[in-house]
Amino acid sequence: MLSTIDIAQIIKMKPFRHAVSFADYIVITDSLDIDIFRYPCRLNAVSVLLCKSGAIDCTINLKSYHIEANTIIICTNSDIVQIETSPNACVYAGLISTRLLDRMRINYWQSNAIIKSNRNIFTDIPTADMQMLESYYGMLRTNMTSDLREAEKIVENLVSAFAHTLISVLDKRNDIIYETKTTRGETIHERFMELLNQYHSTERSVAFYADKMCLTPNYLSGEVRKFTGKTALEWINEYVILEAKTLLRYSELNIREVAFRLNFPTQSAFGKYFKKYVGIGPKEYQARGV
Repeated sequence: MLSTIDIAQIIKMKPFRHAVSFADYIVITDSLDIDIFRYPCRLNAVSVLLCKSGAIDCTINLKSYHIEANTIIICTNSDIVQIETSPNACVYAGLISTRLLDRMRINYWQSNAIIKSNRNIFTDIPTADMQMLESYYGMLRTNMTSDLREAEKIVENLVSAFAHTLISVLDKRNDIIYETKTTRGETIHERFMELLNQYHSTERSVAFYADKMCLTPNYLSGEVRKFTGKTALEWINEYVILEAKTLLRYSELNIREVAFRLNFPTQSAFGKYFKKYVGIGPKEYQARGV
């Protein structure tokens, strides 16, 4: 599995200006200046973004999207996310730890709309519904920054109310969400990505994944390329580099330990591989903070 970043780590790095945090389980902002989103990352949290106006260019699970007004984006801790916004974008975002949601027994994926659509992005949300969801931002911010004795209970109850409101808003859209027929290429791609997420830190050959799927390497790579525009090997390398960048940037592992974690025979072999795809070596990457 790709390494995840906890909200506590985000708060510790203080990579935001307009955002506020509470304890170690929630961060909210009305401006996507959270530095963490500039790079592909997997958060140990549910991320909810409300795009009211302007535009967002993002990648979710390494697939690119252009998002415009009246759109909701929901990502869980199984999703790899990277986000860029236009200067005039009006976006509200909340990062809520899975630990808090589990404790409160809230599961966003209980929404029929989410289950049926099998996606992260919901467009054409009515303005009134967006305004209703937006109203929680002010209430959360006020109580997250207050010195009220019951602030923690208030915040948790507001999170619960927001979650159930969001689920209800999405379920209202059930009548306009239709299940689409899954093609063989899509099925192969989804299974490949599941295996890649599971084994990328130890296996980098197309043959390994093809064998797991009872396919030939050429057939697997061809089907993946037809569906995504990239070969299976390109996806493998992209995933490994993403994991390497995450470990180099956010973990306390040194370069030799990162090489070992990713199953390279030597630190030198890892360094050559990293430089081939990134353009600079891992040591320089850490020093630049890019």
